[in-house]
Amino acid sequence: MKVKRNSWAILLIAVAAACSSNKTMPYEAKWNAPFAYVDEVKPDQQDQKSRLRYGIINDDQYVYLTLKTKDPVTIQKILGSGLKIGFSPEGQKKEAYSLTFPVIMKEDRKALRRIETDMPNSLGLSLLLDSYNKEALWKDPKGPHSINLVTGEGSIKSHISMDQNGELTEQIAIPFNLMAVNTREGSVLGINIRVDGQSSGSGLSPRIGIGLGGGIGMGGGMGVGIGTGGGSRYGNDDRNVDIRLEVQLARANM
Repeated sequence: MKVKRNSWAILLIAVAAACSSNKTMPYEAKWNAPFAYVDEVKPDQQDQKSRLRYGIINDDQYVYLTLKTKDPVTIQKILGSGLKIGFSPEGQKKEAYSLTFPVIMKEDRKALRRIETDMPNSLGLSLLLDSYNKEALWKDPKGPHSINLVTGEGSIKSHISMDQNGELTEQIAIPFNLMAVNTREGSVLGINIRVDGQSSGSGLSPRIGIGLGGGIGMGGGMGVGIGTGGGSRYGNDDRNVDIRLEVQLARANM
């Protein structure tokens, strides 16, 4: 009986932990000091499941997000499937707006499987990230449409990079006017950060491809494969990125 009780206790703890990881967490954004883009956004929280660190600030025109991780499983998921950031302004439909970045097109998945990247020092990885930084997918009540990040279309800014220590960084800036948000009237913004495994199945053909259709052969080395299938040698199916936040927007000190 004692063994059975202990087994039930362990099961209940595991179930509770799984449920709590998908709860909406409160987050208090900081006011954006005068600096350019999001260079000074320091992640101050970490999702324990995916080991993705995040930080959010805002001013009266933009909300800025910085996401960072060194976790190989989470890096693999982001590079192989992309992230979808959903936005739910106060008083509006849930996730009426979302940004998918990077965008992975269906025809590129076979090429991605052939890439072996000796992270973080790899020509293949550098080309991949350069390609990703050309485009994002923005969805609003009118529907989804591609955003040219090179020309700064729609004032949306998004950038992904990896440093010499193998840390992946994604920076995003979204203007409030694209979400019909007035920071003087609304103070709460729902944000959901998750891996967008279905991004390539949207039926859209973005104007700018990641340019890997021909395949890039990376030979030898201690490579890390970017898997795009259902499984992984890391056993990452139970490590999904799914961060749900209720963000209290900051206001300027009067």
